[in-house]
Formats: sequence, C-alpha cells, structure tokens
Amino acid sequence: MSGTPKSVAASLMQKTLERQAALARMRLRFTKNQVEQILVNCVRNNNTGPYLELVKVLREYPLNEDNFRIVFDDSLSCVVLLGREMTQYVDVVCNIEWLDRSEELVELYRKFVLNLVTAHTYHCPIVMMRLVTLFKGDGENWEDSPPSELLNKWSHIHDIIGHIVAIMPMTSDLLMHIIIEQFPYYKAGCYVNRAYIYNLIWISKYLPSLQEQIMTAVINKMISMDVNIAEYEKGKSETMFEMDIDCQDEVSVTLDYCMLEVLKWLEDERDPIMNVLCTVFERVVLPTYGIRHVQFLLLYTISINQQCADRVLEHLWTIAAGRQGMGPGALTTRKTAASHLAGLLARCVRVPNTRLIKYLKSMAEWCHSYISATQESTAACDNTKAHGAFHAICHAIFYLVAFKHHLLFMNKENVNFVESLNLPRLVTCALNPLRTCPPQVTRAFSSITRSHQVVYCQGIIEKNARHTLQSTAVQQYDEWFPYDPYNLPISGKIIWPLCIDYKDWLKEGDDETQYSSMKRKLEEDDDYLVMASPTQRLASSLSHGISPGFRTSENIFI
Repeated sequence: MSGTPKSVAASLMQKTLERQAALARMRLRFTKNQVEQILVNCVRNNNTGPYLELVKVLREYPLNEDNFRIVFDDSLSCVVLLGREMTQYVDVVCNIEWLDRSEELVELYRKFVLNLVTAHTYHCPIVMMRLVTLFKGDGENWEDSPPSELLNKWSHIHDIIGHIVAIMPMTSDLLMHIIIEQFPYYKAGCYVNRAYIYNLIWISKYLPSLQEQIMTAVINKMISMDVNIAEYEKGKSETMFEMDIDCQDEVSVTLDYCMLEVLKWLEDERDPIMNVLCTVFERVVLPTYGIRHVQFLLLYTISINQQCADRVLEHLWTIAAGRQGMGPGALTTRKTAASHLAGLLARCVRVPNTRLIKYLKSMAEWCHSYISATQESTAACDNTKAHGAFHAICHAIFYLVAFKHHLLFMNKENVNFVESLNLPRLVTCALNPLRTCPPQVTRAFSSITRSHQVVYCQGIIEKNARHTLQSTAVQQYDEWFPYDPYNLPISGKIIWPLCIDYKDWLKEGDDETQYSSMKRKLEEDDDYLVMASPTQRLASSLSHGISPGFRTSENIFI
C-alpha cells in the first residue's frame, strides 16, 4: 500500500541525505597524527587556519569508523592541550555521533571524555550537556520496557556520567542544573518525555543524592501536562481545530506513560523513594490546584506504605487546621489540603477505617471549636471568604459522610459515632457551610443523613436557594475533588484497584468498581484503547460519574 505524497517525499529526502552522507564519509579521509598536528600547531604556533577548517569539517561531515578512530586517538594524545581556547573544538568533538559505533570506539570516546574533564574541569558543562541531550533522541514508544539495544546505548551514557560524578562529586549540581534546563517541552511527544524521565530515574539509582531533586523536576513537568489537560477539558466546549485536539490527545498519552514510569519507580525503590515523594508532594503538588492525575502517585504510595500514609494524612490535617505557620496563599493551600485529606480517606482502598473515624472526629471537633470562637462575631454569616478554611473542612466532613455511608451507617455503634459529631450544629450554624458546598455533595449528604434521621438539611437548602435567586452575584462552588475517578487507561491499570468508587445508597447491587468497569469495557471492546482517542476515552469515562464521583441519579435529588 503506497503512502501519502507527503510521506513518500519525506522518505525520498531521507534516502537522498543518507546517500550524501555516505559519499561525504567516503571522500573525507584523515591520516594518523594529522588531527594531533593541527591541534599542536594551533596551540603552540597560533596557526588557526587548519584548526578552523578542521572544526568546520567535523561539524558538517559525518565520520566513518577509521576517521572516528583517528580523531579520538589524536585528541586523546594531546588532551592536555585542549584548554579554554580550544572550547570550540571540544564542543564539536563531544557532539560527534558515537553511540552507534562498535564497542571499541564507544570505549575510545568514553576514555577521551573522562581524560578531558579530569585534565580540564571547565569543560564539564559542555560534556554533561552533550550527554544529557542524548536522552532526547528520536524513537518509538515501548510497551513494558525499552528495547535491549536502546538500553545498551543508554547504559554507555550513564556509565560516563557516573564516572564523571565519581571523579568530581561537585559536578552533581551541574548535572542537575543541565537536567532541568534540558527537560523536553511537554508537547514534544510521548517518546521524548518518557525516555527522558526513564533516564532521570536511572540516574537517581546510582546518584541517590539527587533523588529528591530529580523527583521534583519530574513531578513539576508532569504537573505542567496535567494542568494543560485540565484547562483543555474546562474549555473544550469552545470551538477547537482538529490539530488542537490531536495535540491534546498526545499530551494525555504522554502523561499516561510518564505516570507509568514513576509508578514503576515507586514499586522498584519502595520505602526510600516513597518518602521522597511525600516530601515532594508537600512542597510541589499540594499547593497546585485543579490537577487530575499526578496526585494519584500519592494515593499509590499511601496504599503500600503505612508509614507514609500516617505521615501524609497527619500533615494534610495539620495544614488544613491551620496549625502550621504559612505565608501568602495560606487559605488556598489549607482548602486544598482539606480536599486531599477527604479524597484520600474516601477513595483509598487501603486506608484503615480507624483513620476515617479519627479524622472525622478531629475535623468535627475543630469545626465546633471554630463555631464557638466566632459566634460572637456580627460579620460571621456574611464573610464566607474569611471563613474559607472552616467551609472547606465542613465540606470534607459532608463529602466523607456521603461517600462512606455504607460504613458509617452499617450498625448502631457507627451511627452513634456519626451522631456524636453533632452534624446539625454544623449545618445550622450562622457560618452556613451548605451555602458554599458543591451541589452534588449537598444533595448526597442531605439524602443520606435525612434517611438515617441524623440531619435535616432541606430547610437550609431551600433558604440558600432563595438567597441565590435573589442575589445578583453568581454563586461559585469549589467543585475540584483531587481523587475523582482516574481516567488515564495505561497507568490506570495500576491505580484503579487501589481506588474506591462511590455507591449510590439507593441503588442496590451496584458493586462494580472503576477498575472492574474499565476492565469490562476493555474486554467488551478489544479496540477500545486502539481506536478511541485519549480525548474520547476521557469523555467516555466522565460520562459515568460527576465530581466527586457521585453517580447521577434522580433519587438523590431532593
């Protein structure tokens, strides 16, 4: 089957370039010691003409095996002469293609580079830059692991980087600076970003002192992808060109595979790297609002590491309750912490029920203390922004009661616990947290608590509805729930079994989880992942649930 005119033209052009390169290699012929003589004459006799011509030739013409051997043998022989004034030559030589050479020539390149940086440490930035850039080459995405041939090439790069840092430990800071600087653009494609992250994880294993910095760099890049996807979904009702949709699909695929690599990293390294992730989460992920996928790395971590789970949950509660001194933007971070805390307690399969009870009790006690402290204030009922942390923690309580109702109302003892939370006081207080609560949470919470005769919210809801109708301002609800159903299909196979789906309390026999639902969909349609674009898959997934994962049902409307 013939290709498109564009692909045929590209193929012909590539063949033409390959023929030209082959001819150039045949014509170009160095003699032994020729390069060494040129370099010596340039340094000692200031004869720059042949030197500049040599630099031009090496930059423009590919080298065959014999020429490659002569260039690097000669360069190695006079490596002591390659001072600062020879930076141009060093840059060109380090950029010569070497990974596809024989093992003997790869070893020659390695020997030259190590001798160069040992003799002249100021050439390290050039060398490191060239090595790191090689992680961004072209290639085809892989399924489980990269091809052995590719791994072998990468191993040569890592061998040189590891030896340089071993010889000069201070170069690790330089390496980290270059890694961040050279990180591919998030729209550069799946292979480039995945390969780069794969190699950064590789570096972290033999340079453990860089683990946290590498994790931070990787998470920051993935957040950029995640934010881009979220913004696209938010504005997808607007007219978009087909090119924009294709680009967005590529970003979704890229993030999916990058998530997969980091999940494998967490699985391979276990406790040490999980503790690093917790630190990075607290510093980088927590202050970021509106992302939909990256935070699931934390859910995975606390699912398989109880120590991390206790640390994360307690840290989130400390921030949400305002017990940790914070600077500008503290309110937003406290609200985000409350959302993460509620989401993890609700969604994570392996968080013990004792943790749910503990934090529900702590949140309720905090809210009651807050009400008591503010009930004398005359402006308490109007200034919802000033009391944003209180509203966020109340919403977390409402969310958890609605989401975990099967547990909380399963027996008399648990019902007594719910009653001990004194939810009516939260609902009816002057601060009126139901007024700012997302409607879907309000409906589910009201239906469940009314059914079990714990709280009657209908009067407050109707009053708030009248207030909204009479108000000229549009009511804004915080409808971001960090652990809404995960919709990336490849990494989702690891995430889904660790997540709990919301079950409508009025629907019996609905035991299907998100994982089993997606697995069934894949089994029913073998072409689901192949034929559907990531955008279509995302839309399909979202059609089964709305934030915060509560399924749409006429029964929960009051």
